[in-house]
Amino acid sequence: MVTASAEVIVVGLGAVGSATLYHLARRGVTVLGIDRFSPPHDLGSSHGHSRITRQAIGEGDAFAPLALRAHSLWREIEAETGEVLMRTTGCLVIGALDIGQSHRGKHHFVRSTLEVARRFGIPHEVLTAADIRRRFPQF
Repeated sequence: MVTASAEVIVVGLGAVGSATLYHLARRGVTVLGIDRFSPPHDLGSSHGHSRITRQAIGEGDAFAPLALRAHSLWREIEAETGEVLMRTTGCLVIGALDIGQSHRGKHHFVRSTLEVARRFGIPHEVLTAADIRRRFPQF
């Protein structure tokens, strides 16, 4: 039996658990990470060939500072390791601004996304239907 002691034990080393472990260790905290599977593995919810993180989050502006900080932290890790971990590609959100559409439990999702982008200075464009047809003919 192996014994270990730590100030903090993190159970689950997916995206959130790993980030927690990493930042605690950077602050000098003695940490221990425990996961059901031996890392690295592809069994977590954030694994796969592609994922998206949005900075202008229509579910509510409380999430925007977290997303912006996360993007900053990804860039810090890239600088420290010399590895490319995140590719910024953009996101196309399609819907009417004047219709109270619900998406993921959020009423007026498109309008809310635009308001968050404006409030937090997140680069964005508002396109007309003609703009979308011209620039994104697949839609």
